[in-house]
Amino acid sequence: MMARTLSLLLFLLLAVVSCQSDKEPPGLLMDHDVIPVGSTVEFWIYADSDGEKDDGDGWQKSNIHIRNLPRPMTGAEARRWAEGVGQRDAGLEWTHYYVLVTHPGPDGRKYRSAITSHTPSARLQSPR
Repeated sequence: MMARTLSLLLFLLLAVVSCQSDKEPPGLLMDHDVIPVGSTVEFWIYADSDGEKDDGDGWQKSNIHIRNLPRPMTGAEARRWAEGVGQRDAGLEWTHYYVLVTHPGPDGRKYRSAITSHTPSARLQSPR
């Protein structure tokens, strides 16, 4: 059931992105891909704290990002970075995430990692 929901979310996200008239959908960022120096790396989270649709639920661009990547980074490193800073700084309510990379230069080609699920650890969860 969860895989089906995740597949539907991914399909809807790609459909929205591809419907933009002059924009190309982002390419897929794989673990072995190298992100060049100067790229922007953004962290996107899906908030669904209680399994119910709330006003604050859905895909949200986090304020966590790297505006000008100082050294090359692989896709796997970017995902580990996102998971680490997300646990520390993005709050407790997110359940999935992906990394969006924009290459430097005039073309600004975009690449997006696969959607990864995240279960907050018990010690980070707030009591209900």
